[in-house]
Amino acid sequence: MLVIVAILGLVFAIGFLVLLKLHLPMGITMALTDGLAVGIVLLQYCLGPMIIDNIVKVRWASPEEAGHGTTQWLIKACETFRIAQPRIGIIEEAAPNAFTYGHGAYDARVVVTRGLIEMLSPEELRAVIAHELGHIRNRDFIVMTMVQALVLLLWTLYWTSRTSNRNNWYIVIAAYAAYWASYYASLLLSRIREYMADYSSAQITGNPNHLSYALVKIAYGLAKTQTVGGATVPVSAPPRIPGTVAPPSASSSPYAYDDATAAQQRAQLDAARYDNAHAIAASALAPKGPAAAKEAKQAAKPKQAFSAAQLGAFGVMGVSSMRAAVAWSGADGLANPDTFTTAARWELYNPWGRIGEVFSTHPLTALRIKALQKLNKLFNQPDAFDFSKIKPAKYKGFARDLGLVSLPWVGFIVGSIAAGATFLGHRRFDFAQIFMPLAGFSAGRLFVLLFSYMGDFKPTKIIRLLGDVEVSHVNPIPAAIEGTFTGRISPGIAWASDFIVQDDSGFLACLYRTPLGIMKLWFGLTTAERYVGRRVRVYGWYRRFNAPYLEIHHFDVLDTGERVTANYFPWAVAGNLLLTAFCAAMVVVLRGFPL
Repeated sequence: MLVIVAILGLVFAIGFLVLLKLHLPMGITMALTDGLAVGIVLLQYCLGPMIIDNIVKVRWASPEEAGHGTTQWLIKACETFRIAQPRIGIIEEAAPNAFTYGHGAYDARVVVTRGLIEMLSPEELRAVIAHELGHIRNRDFIVMTMVQALVLLLWTLYWTSRTSNRNNWYIVIAAYAAYWASYYASLLLSRIREYMADYSSAQITGNPNHLSYALVKIAYGLAKTQTVGGATVPVSAPPRIPGTVAPPSASSSPYAYDDATAAQQRAQLDAARYDNAHAIAASALAPKGPAAAKEAKQAAKPKQAFSAAQLGAFGVMGVSSMRAAVAWSGADGLANPDTFTTAARWELYNPWGRIGEVFSTHPLTALRIKALQKLNKLFNQPDAFDFSKIKPAKYKGFARDLGLVSLPWVGFIVGSIAAGATFLGHRRFDFAQIFMPLAGFSAGRLFVLLFSYMGDFKPTKIIRLLGDVEVSHVNPIPAAIEGTFTGRISPGIAWASDFIVQDDSGFLACLYRTPLGIMKLWFGLTTAERYVGRRVRVYGWYRRFNAPYLEIHHFDVLDTGERVTANYFPWAVAGNLLLTAFCAAMVVVLRGFPL
C-alpha cells in the first residue's frame, strides 16, 4: 500500500507541476489541480481493496474457523447493525491483528490473524470482530477517504498560493497552517472513529469488558508462557467445562479438542452466551416504548449463568503488535488487573504518551479502556480494571528530552543567524551562508544520536522494561533480552523485517533499522523469515513514544552462534559527523577563516 500510495503521490506531484508550468489562468489551474487531487484520492479508494487482496496473504475462510458458533453470531450481529455479512479472512501468522477494508458495507472484508484467534478467548475474539463490524456500520473508511481528499485540497491551495506573483505571503502562511491543522484534525477523526467502533463492539457483545481484555492482550501483549524443550512457548489449553473429559494429550495438537461431547457443550455455551449478550445489545439499539421495553426485557433474560472462571484456561498465544509491550496474564488466561496497572502507567503519566497520540491514528490503549469502562454502567457490567490502583508518577526527564529534540533546529537557527550576520556585515551573498545552518543542524543531530545511543546492554526481562516510566524515544534503556523470535510484526507482508521477541515474561516489538531503506527491504525479503522461531539474544535500546519497542543493535542466534547486526547507529553517527565536518570545512574555505 505504501508503494502504491507513493506512486499515486508522485503522479499527483508531477501533474500538479505540469499544470503550474502551463501558465493557465488561475481559475482553470485551481479547478484542474483540485480535480486532480480528488481523482487521486478516489483512485486510491477504488484500487485499495484490490491491492490488499493481491499483496497480503489472506486465506478466505468460514467464520467457524474463528470459533464454534461464530457463523450464527456473525449473522445476528450483522442483522443488528443492518449491514451485509462481510467475508472473513485469516492470515496464518502469529502476530495478533485484525482489520477491515473494502469500498463500502456491501463488499467489506474482515481479516484476523491466526495469532489473534489463538490468543483471545471466544468472547474477546468476537468483541474484536464486532469492533471491525462497527467500522463497517459507521462507514468510517469512506469518511476518512473524503477527509483525505480535503486535506490534499488544502495542500494544493497552499502550493498554488506560493506560485502567485502577487504579494500574498499572509495567504501562503494561512494556507500552510490550514493544511497542517487539517492533517492533525484527520488524525483526531481517526482516533474518534476507533472510540465509535469500540462502542459498537460493546453494543453487540453486551459487555465492554470483553474488548477491554482483548485490547490489553493485543496492545500490551498479555500472554502466559512456559518453557518446553528449552524454548519459550505459549500456554494454551482448550476451554474446560466442569464434568467433561480432560484436554487432549501432549502428543496431539495443543489447540485440538477432539472430545465430541465437550465440543458440543462448548458450542452450546458459546451460543447461549451470545444470545444473552445479543439481547442486551438489541435492547440498547431498539426503539424505545412500553411494548419495545417489555419485549427487550423478555429477550434480555439470560438462559443460563456463565463465568469465565468456569471455563478454565483459554488458549492464549501470539505476539504483540507495533503498539505492544508485554505483561503476564492470570492462570485462567485472563488479563491480570494488577499487571495492567504496570502496563498502563507509562501511558497515563509520561507526557510523551499524550504527545505521541497526537501523531497517531489510534488512541492510547489506557484511554480506550477508560472509555469502555464508562460504558459498563450502560450494560450493567463491573469494571474489569481499577485505575485507582495505578500509582501516580512523574517523568523527570521531559525538559531534557524537549531540549534534545529541538537541539538540531536550535543549531539550524544559530547557523542561520550567523549566516544573516555575515550577509549584513558584507552586504553580499556567498555559499558559506548556505553551509552555516546545515552545519548547525547536523552538529545538533550528532549530539542527539550520541546521547540517545549511550549505555551498556544489561540483561533484563520485558515485563521490567514495560513498567519503567523513566523512558522515552530519546531516553532509552539499553537492554539484552533472551527469548524467541515468534514472528514478524506485519502479518502477511513478504518484505517485513521487524520481529517480535518473546521471553518468559511476554512479547515486545523489535525494530530492525538500517542506514538505507533498501537494505531493510532486502533483509526482509531475503533473510528475516529464517530467523522466525529461532532462539535469540537481542541487544538494543528500549524506547517508547506512542508504542514501546526495542531498536535492535544486533542479535545472536543461540543454536548456531550467528550474529546479525543492524548497523544503523554507527552509520548514522558517521554520516552526521562527516556532514558536520564537511559543512564546517566549507565555511572555513569559502569565508577564508583561519584554521
